[in-house]
Amino acid sequence: MHTMATFSNITKQIINNIVQWASELNTKAEKDLTQCEQVRVWNDLSGDEGRRRTFGADGKELFSDVLYEPADLVRDALTDLTIEMEKLPRAQRKALDRALKLSPEYVMNRSFCLKFLRAEQFDARLAAVRMALHFEEKLILFGEEKLTREIMLSDLDKDDIDCLNTGYLQVLKELDFGNRKVIFYYKAVSDCYKQRENLLRSFWYVMNTISAGEDVQKLGVVNVVYNLCGFPEKGMDYEKSRRIAKLVKAIPVRFCSFYPCIDSRAWAVVVDTFSVLVSKYLRFRFRVIKGDHEWVLLKLKSIGIPSEALPVTGSGELLVEDHMAWIQDCKMKEETAFEPPCKRSRAVRENKVGVTSGLIPQGGFKDRPQ
Repeated sequence: MHTMATFSNITKQIINNIVQWASELNTKAEKDLTQCEQVRVWNDLSGDEGRRRTFGADGKELFSDVLYEPADLVRDALTDLTIEMEKLPRAQRKALDRALKLSPEYVMNRSFCLKFLRAEQFDARLAAVRMALHFEEKLILFGEEKLTREIMLSDLDKDDIDCLNTGYLQVLKELDFGNRKVIFYYKAVSDCYKQRENLLRSFWYVMNTISAGEDVQKLGVVNVVYNLCGFPEKGMDYEKSRRIAKLVKAIPVRFCSFYPCIDSRAWAVVVDTFSVLVSKYLRFRFRVIKGDHEWVLLKLKSIGIPSEALPVTGSGELLVEDHMAWIQDCKMKEETAFEPPCKRSRAVRENKVGVTSGLIPQGGFKDRPQ
């Protein structure tokens, strides 16, 4: 009983910290939002919804599914999505039309469409816009050959892999207070690529990989940008920032909050510039943390983000061990998915691979009977 009471007090304190801190920032701008939009901002910042929903180890929702996604809501949204896709201007849907021609079963697969609807909280019009942009960006980055299948590690070239391996973009192993995945960016993901496209393809791979998880689709992700301990040697590539901001609008993942951590005026300029490039939706979810390493950790912890899991030392040294393990796990899952059944079962028996549920087959999403 004492433990439960202590946990309850901690929960209340974190919520109070979030509300108090968020109220100090962007309050004036948020007055321009509708009441419904303000509620969504507060819900995303607090992560309260994630504490009310139950997910299994494989990321699938258990008991609370029908409460948040009743069958009629899903059915009507899928129907509306098709209608909204047809309403898009022809120039806006060129890549989408191309994908539909190449593989309508991939584009219109129920699970695939649901990712976009969940990213836009079942607003079919916005989901259609996101899907059109998704295929537009995917066509630019990966070409028509890969337009209607999921991107694997094997689709990345050597420079893409080298960029990915730097660990400037990582998925933390710990969830935040709202049971959401935390995406970590080191120094605005600068100085980690040869060509800009190397970073963009790596970013696409990471985000699209985690988007396969039902928990990510339904709860969204939290983002922490660690811009401390010096400015990038090569300066800031603002065109890279613009392209990343566009990919954020194209990938079927809801960005619930964005926490840039800075310690200098130079980084403040970078953050201000990026906030202009992103959508209004994400702009209202920006909360800047200013201070040194210890203060940043304290502030993150106070709002329920697992600061102890941040892969960086007090001197600014980046840690990549957990990240490399994540990449290896992705590789093993992808390889296992394409092995013959007999070989796959042998690998499992020998404990060479972990859980493979939620993996995306090369031919696209397929709803399989349970």
